[in-house]
Amino acid sequence: MRLQEIVDTLNDIAPFALAQEWDNCGIMVGDPDQEIRSILIALDPTLEAIDYALSQGIDLIVTHHPLFFEPLKSLNLAHGQARKAALLIENRMALVSMHTNLDAASNGVADELAARLGLREVRGLGMLRIGRIDPRPLEAWVRSLPFSGARICSAGREVAIVAACPGSGMDLWLEALEAGCDTLVTGDVRYHRAMDAVERGLNIVDLGHYGSEAVILRPLAERMRSLLPAVTTTAFEGADIFTSLA
Repeated sequence: MRLQEIVDTLNDIAPFALAQEWDNCGIMVGDPDQEIRSILIALDPTLEAIDYALSQGIDLIVTHHPLFFEPLKSLNLAHGQARKAALLIENRMALVSMHTNLDAASNGVADELAARLGLREVRGLGMLRIGRIDPRPLEAWVRSLPFSGARICSAGREVAIVAACPGSGMDLWLEALEAGCDTLVTGDVRYHRAMDAVERGLNIVDLGHYGSEAVILRPLAERMRSLLPAVTTTAFEGADIFTSLA
């Protein structure tokens, strides 16, 4: 298949029009007419992911996070984004990113996170997903989740109505509180934002940026295999850049 045909399929899964204005989605590197026989799904365009794709002869990497957010001022091929772009171009490997469009889309990252949290009666509120669980103490509930290394900020409330936002969602804590939630689950939680939220009665659960978003990798790969059976699709899960010490 041509790269553009793959991009059209990705647009059906998560319309690029859903992306936030500040975001950068779509083809990062590649020729829309180039032939694609194999795809790697990854969270980030890391050197590790690119090296793996090279070792497997993969034609296209589809990442959640974009390679480029801001214009480059130089192309020093020794490191950084320029080095990655050079590796991709030299090996005729394409890169496409689906970021906030995949967060917001139906069955995208936010919906998958809500499912992993066991939320019921889920509804969308912008980038948030809000749902219910049977009331439980915060610590007991978090320990039961399929995530490692979670941090909690307790407001002294049981968990019953949960807001979930993948990635960096602390800007939405007031929206979660005003929607009647007792708990917000997200990543990249900063100290003072957490303090403000807790003082207003909102529990905070920090899964880390990676933990709150990597949930989409296997489901997206499975969906691509179903939609594009002629193309080999593999999920590359890698590892969180942060490591928790016991």
